[in-house]
Amino acid sequence: MEAGGDAEPAQVLLARDWSELPLDALTSVFTRLGTVEVLMGAGLVCHSWLAAAKEPSLWRYLDMTKHNNVVKEMCRSGARDLLCAMAKEVVDRSGGQLEVFIGEEFVDDDLIKYIGGRAPSLKILHLTSCFTVLNEGFVEAINRFPLLEELKLSACENIGGRATYEAVGKACPNLKRFEVAKYMPSEYSFEIDQEDNSDCDAARGIATMRGLRSLKIFHSILNNKALAAILDNCPHLESLDLDYCLNIFMDDAMRAKYAGIKIELVPDLAQALSLDMSQL
Repeated sequence: MEAGGDAEPAQVLLARDWSELPLDALTSVFTRLGTVEVLMGAGLVCHSWLAAAKEPSLWRYLDMTKHNNVVKEMCRSGARDLLCAMAKEVVDRSGGQLEVFIGEEFVDDDLIKYIGGRAPSLKILHLTSCFTVLNEGFVEAINRFPLLEELKLSACENIGGRATYEAVGKACPNLKRFEVAKYMPSEYSFEIDQEDNSDCDAARGIATMRGLRSLKIFHSILNNKALAAILDNCPHLESLDLDYCLNIFMDDAMRAKYAGIKIELVPDLAQALSLDMSQL
């Protein structure tokens, strides 16, 4: 009797047909898997699982960064065309419902323009180390994202400049969060007296993003004058994070003028200099 009692649950498990799970149950499970895992695994099991894997609501969020080991290995092996093809498949499956795209390295001009033509609901765009995305392709795509609320450009050395940022400001009136980070140069020089450098010019483009609530700028040589242009033209700004912007000297007068903005400056050279002077 005991042996029979033990065998019954196993027989029930063997008899269960996982392909008959309700669609909502399958999609709920798939949302807990990564994009690559669904495309290359779960979505290929059977017809019913494939049908679930094509539900547009499943593809509102697309994260294809190297924290996923499969993506990391595919980038390392040079399978970037395959990654682009997979991303395009997700965009198609989303049926215009894609709201978040996070990608790095393999993303190129063709892919970003493809997303631009098929993702009118995009709200968040993060690009990291996307060296083959150029200003022209980026601007073409950004003009198709009127609902964009968050933009992050990290080590995308061929995206930026005043005209590009002005295009963002014009095309994305709902943009609330913007982050731009360059590579940290091996030798970082002060350019205190230089009024007209590329970063200062780019800052005037950022100043057109008038709806910003949060701004992060890393590794830039913009100066106080260019920063003031941003702060004076972004009336809703609540937080400002400046990391290794070594031409910025945030003295007491400047902090008082923009007291309504939470400002984090690392390193804070004005504070460091005042401490040094006090020790003389």
